Amino acid sequence: MTGISRMLKFLAELRDNNNREWFASVKPEYELIRKECYKEIDKLINLISAFDERLVGVEARECVYRIYRDIRFSADKSPYKTYFGIVLGKGGRKCWDAAYYLHIEPGGCALYGGVWFPEQPVLTRLRHDIDDNIDEFLEILDNPLLKAKFGGLTGDSLKTMPKGFPKDCPHGDIIKMKEYLLMESFPDSYFDREDWQDGIASDVKLLKPFIDFLNYTFEEMRS
Repeated sequence: MTGISRMLKFLAELRDNNNREWFASVKPEYELIRKECYKEIDKLINLISAFDERLVGVEARECVYRIYRDIRFSADKSPYKTYFGIVLGKGGRKCWDAAYYLHIEPGGCALYGGVWFPEQPVLTRLRHDIDDNIDEFLEILDNPLLKAKFGGLTGDSLKTMPKGFPKDCPHGDIIKMKEYLLMESFPDSYFDREDWQDGIASDVKLLKPFIDFLNYTFEEMRS
């Protein structure tokens, strides 16, 4: 078994035993599995770094979210996350730009690329940049290889056109998006493969033009 497949098995058990007593009894096992996952994620990062310099120097430990949930303001008091989240971007999980995200959850594994609910000034700028360069944006999304893997844009959307855009704006369905994401799902068994990183890296490479396009906005806003 790979580290990720072991993590999936652990998370399935955690889902049925989401309490502090059970977790305390298996915490040494969890830490061993997490270390194994870190090694596999570092291999994935090295593969991605060969074509995306934003990942150069990033380490797995920077990318993985903690398993502990913040329950202070939540009605769900379950203390632990039942997924293993990995942000593959500059700064790891602290990345605020467009990035790749690998979600490891029993029955819900997926690779995402894009921007998750950006702050309003960023979202407004993204919408205008997309509208101003719509042909380039559509060309990226219409890449047959990308479409075969990821389909189309996914995420939350407004019901009406945002302020500053005409109601009859062409491609209004894109402009109304509140986040810009592509997503590919995987069966849990995908991560039984010893070379799973090669497949994920190949799919990340397909995402890179989309990520590059979105990150032009972040780079312009910082300059």
